[in-house]
Amino acid sequence: MISQGKNIRKTTIIALIVVLILTMFQFFSIGNQKAEAASAYKIVGYYPSWGAYTTGRNYQVNDMDVSKVTQINYAFADICWNGIHGNPDPTGPNPNTWPCKDEVGNISVPNGTIVLGDPWIDVQISYPGDTWDEPIKGNFKQLWKLKKANPNLQTIISVGGWTWSNRFSDVAASADTRENFANSAVNFLRKYKFDGVDLDWEYPVNGGLAGNSRRAEDKQNFTLLLQKVREKLDAAGIVDGKHYLLTIASGASPSYVQNTELDKIALTVDWINIMTYDFNGGWQTISGHNSPLYNDPAAMAAGLPNAAKFNVEAGVQGHLDAGVPANKIVVGMPFYGRGWSGCAVTGNGQYQHCTGIPKGTWEQGNFDFYDLETNYINKNGYTRYWNDVAKVPYLFNPSGGTFISYDDVESFGYKAAFVKSKGLGGAMFWEFSGDRNKTLLSKLYGSLHGDSGDTQPPTVPGNLRSTGKTSSSISLAWDASTDNVGVTGYIVSYGATTLNVSGTFVTVNGLRADTSYTFTVKATDAAGNVSPGASIQVTTDVGSGAQPWAENVNYKVNDEVSYGGKTYVCLQPHTSLQGWEPPNAAALWKLK
Repeated sequence: MISQGKNIRKTTIIALIVVLILTMFQFFSIGNQKAEAASAYKIVGYYPSWGAYTTGRNYQVNDMDVSKVTQINYAFADICWNGIHGNPDPTGPNPNTWPCKDEVGNISVPNGTIVLGDPWIDVQISYPGDTWDEPIKGNFKQLWKLKKANPNLQTIISVGGWTWSNRFSDVAASADTRENFANSAVNFLRKYKFDGVDLDWEYPVNGGLAGNSRRAEDKQNFTLLLQKVREKLDAAGIVDGKHYLLTIASGASPSYVQNTELDKIALTVDWINIMTYDFNGGWQTISGHNSPLYNDPAAMAAGLPNAAKFNVEAGVQGHLDAGVPANKIVVGMPFYGRGWSGCAVTGNGQYQHCTGIPKGTWEQGNFDFYDLETNYINKNGYTRYWNDVAKVPYLFNPSGGTFISYDDVESFGYKAAFVKSKGLGGAMFWEFSGDRNKTLLSKLYGSLHGDSGDTQPPTVPGNLRSTGKTSSSISLAWDASTDNVGVTGYIVSYGATTLNVSGTFVTVNGLRADTSYTFTVKATDAAGNVSPGASIQVTTDVGSGAQPWAENVNYKVNDEVSYGGKTYVCLQPHTSLQGWEPPNAAALWKLK
């Protein structure tokens, strides 16, 4: 008996050693997989469940170009509390509650359980190829099909969001509800075949909808909630032979940094998606930019709230300063713009007092990028302008004073370069259906994962014409070019002079009187392709007396110029350069 007991103990010890070795091997394997994944930039795209409704956006799961993303964040699941989910807050966009359900019907679950946000569209609606007896259909089955066709694609269930963050504080407040939430996260991922969970709590401690639960202790409790979820995901991952992802969507403001323990959170999550957009919008009366890359001092001077901190660079720096490693920061990029109406025409509506909010694509004041492409950018009275400090474009229509701030391929180019220069983890965008032409996604993918392969130049600028002239200036205008990805600007050249223009018009100054000039206008795109040129010849008006000396002007013998209150006569033909002013170039000019 004693000998048998020793043998049993010996066998047990050997078995435990084998299990330990296998577990360690699995962890090392997971670690290597994560290290390899970190070498490439993440591109995380949100898909909203309501996008699939044919009576609304009618943007289906299989409409997404998933070849250019690494993860899909499906928005949103909700939290069950006292048998219901939803948010009755009347200030929210959808002030309703519903019984907690799964694919079969009503369910009874502990408080803090993650549940389907919209059971019908998530798992019940039938799509072509579905059969009546399948327990899970809907968008989730369509995601499974996408993943089967794209083996490297990962799907993440996002919980909460602006509308459904009302119960996060309650869930995080006790050990029991944190346990319920974490266990339900594992169950949800396993049952519905997701690769991870994303917590979109808007926001701990303060902010968000007025009726949300909130506590000062949210700061510490959020960390505890995430640590419990991480614990459960890791335990499940050992059994399931995979690494389950845990991420959050964070605010970009200083108050979010103050109200969270980002350094501890960063140790727990795989990465953090910063919502670096919605910095300005129709909730304020001064027009500003939705997602400026850099701080524009002019915005501060105009009294725009928190302008110095409400920009992408400041949001990222706040997370870095709080202890988040650069490679765990994923920068948010919007596939939409925000607008105001009744804005003063000064500065083309930028940083001006406005009196209203325009209709938008689906929501008041909110414009999907594909809608801007089709109906607004250099169309229907709207002109595109470029803020070279904030590195974002904007539109203005003086009729009605409508100002729209948005992102395009040019601003995405700068933001992608920023991600690379800071060694960040990648980019996240809200959301797929805003970019139906896939213009922005193609640019983002091309910028972060090498050359996009775009070799198609824009079309030739149309209807190039002179819209006005004086003895020293000529004004030009033309119709906007089109491009397969997007036009970023125009090159206007005459003689040896070249001008870069963001809009579809320009006034060229410093010209000589009674002189014929040939102007050529070409369009450019984000890949550096340049269109063939459109040309026009225009003659300046006859001047009265000598014209002021200027650089980059072709002077002929006996031309007269004024400089420093004196008149000079040209002695030999030349193209003027800095330092060749008449007093400094005796070989070229003589005093009259």
